[in-house]
Amino acid sequence: MSLIGVSTLELCHLIEQAFLPDRCVVSCTDGEHLTLQLGQGDTLGECLTVTGIHVHSLTTCHELAALVVQVREEQRLGRSHIPVVPQALA
Repeated sequence: MSLIGVSTLELCHLIEQAFLPDRCVVSCTDGEHLTLQLGQGDTLGECLTVTGIHVHSLTTCHELAALVVQVREEQRLGRSHIPVVPQALA
């Protein structure tokens, strides 16, 4: 499935839904980069924050799934902030 043609708002919603049942808030203030905040359960207290996700790097469902897997792994490792997504997803 291609994500080309999906609006930024729809992309943010898809990512937030992918992290259910945990609370996830995705924002895009510049139209180019996403910021993802992932909490545990229904709270964002002590959340994991990922910045610098290029909107244009998420063009297929496989890339979206890879992002979810990567962020879940960082969450499992107890990280609190990832300033730039690695080149595989940038």
